[in-house]
Amino acid sequence: MENRVELGQAKQRCIFAMLAVSANEAVMPDELIDWTWGADPPQSARNMVHSYISRLRGALEGADGGKGATLRRRHGGYVLEVEADSVDLHRFRRIVASARAAGPDTRTAVRLFREALGIWRGRPLAGVVGEWAARTRRLLERERLSALVECHEGELRLGCRIALLDELYSLADQHPDNELVIRNLMTALHRFGRRAEAVEAYEALRRRLADQLGVDPAHQTKALHARILRADPHFGTAGSHADAPPTVPRQLPRGIRCVGREQELAMFDGFVTADDGRPVTRVIEGPPGIGKTALAVQWAHRVAHRFPDGQIFVALHGSSIGVRHACAHLAGRAPARHVPAEPVRGVRTAAPSRERIPSGEDVLRFVLRSLGVTVPRGETDVAAFGREVLKDLRVLVFLDDLASPEQLEVLLPGPSAGALLVTTRNADRLAGIGPLRTVALRELSVQQSQRVLAGILGEHRVDAEPGAVSRIIELCRGTPLALSVAAEQALVRPWLPLADLAATMAARGR
Repeated sequence: MENRVELGQAKQRCIFAMLAVSANEAVMPDELIDWTWGADPPQSARNMVHSYISRLRGALEGADGGKGATLRRRHGGYVLEVEADSVDLHRFRRIVASARAAGPDTRTAVRLFREALGIWRGRPLAGVVGEWAARTRRLLERERLSALVECHEGELRLGCRIALLDELYSLADQHPDNELVIRNLMTALHRFGRRAEAVEAYEALRRRLADQLGVDPAHQTKALHARILRADPHFGTAGSHADAPPTVPRQLPRGIRCVGREQELAMFDGFVTADDGRPVTRVIEGPPGIGKTALAVQWAHRVAHRFPDGQIFVALHGSSIGVRHACAHLAGRAPARHVPAEPVRGVRTAAPSRERIPSGEDVLRFVLRSLGVTVPRGETDVAAFGREVLKDLRVLVFLDDLASPEQLEVLLPGPSAGALLVTTRNADRLAGIGPLRTVALRELSVQQSQRVLAGILGEHRVDAEPGAVSRIIELCRGTPLALSVAAEQALVRPWLPLADLAATMAARGR
């Protein structure tokens, strides 16, 4: 027989809920004040908290002599001392942890997940109001959803029953944009021979993501859709849902040959691990237009075979045109076309954007999504989750034009069997966040610059006007991008003397 305890008015019930959620852990008075009243608490808030605690302590002691739950003062805070399993939330979490630890024993995992989900009765924190309660309620509901999705995945591996299909349909109605839920529904529909409905579920998800978020479904969802479309004979039997081949991203931009950078390429080949065994991050540093991205792309293509689990390209535009392009890239949308600023005299460069810089978590989620991995909704430590996914993969992650150190730091220590490659204008800001091997690019020599122009225009045209070529090289200051732009202007105008091009460039620089 349950012994009900009267917890008093709304704020007193809220404080009890906070202590129960953090059962057997000290909660500081300032935390209780912030969670209860928000940013503008009354001056008497601390006294009111003390009064609420006293009343709650009396109510608990009066219920059963204090044998079930006790409120104590500890380490400057308040602790609800209680047997952990007597709080439904903590019992739920303990059983879910056991289910996840079951490993390949899917049947045991499913049984434990169902036991944990059976604890869930009604709405979390029912009767508790306020911002803290609403935020915590959302987090707890996501935690339950994550366990339910894992339970469904296990049940699909064991086989599919019609009751599970009904449950998946109901869950998909509640969470129509959750790819994990929709993937399970697609799998179940296919198992029952309802392939057309499985395809329609995918199309509905694809349209919703495009309309609401401007993104495409994850690679793993697309791969499942493709298997259903082609009626894969190995898909649809028990166990196959978990055996889908992993996504292998091949995202490197088209490479071009870098003239005069043979030594730098050779230097990169030798950087593998630091003295303490941690993987080394390769960094290319240099001013704008110096060829950082071109060199990185060339090296990445040359060693792509070393990274059979994939090559991931993350364009961050950290120092050139702001972050709108980076945000669009990370979200899976196509940004507006970007023409790099020309470091040639007389040509203005774009002013930097003041928009929000994509966070390290944005970058990490993009990398994981590229691998077909979706961060569970209930995951509270995305960085730790990402490290676990990446740690043993032979994958190359290329962060182009880094916008902030955090975008690299969140990926560290990096894949132990893979590599991190970074381009930046200033490597000094990366000091201290991990073992780095930096190659600093400088201007090309006159001879190297001539080779760049000859590679685009042909040796005959370059040899025909040595004075004009020298003037063009001087105006471009040995910058590969400027040399390439100048050469392309001459290439599309084969009748134009190089001396005229040099004069035009000089006039712009005045």
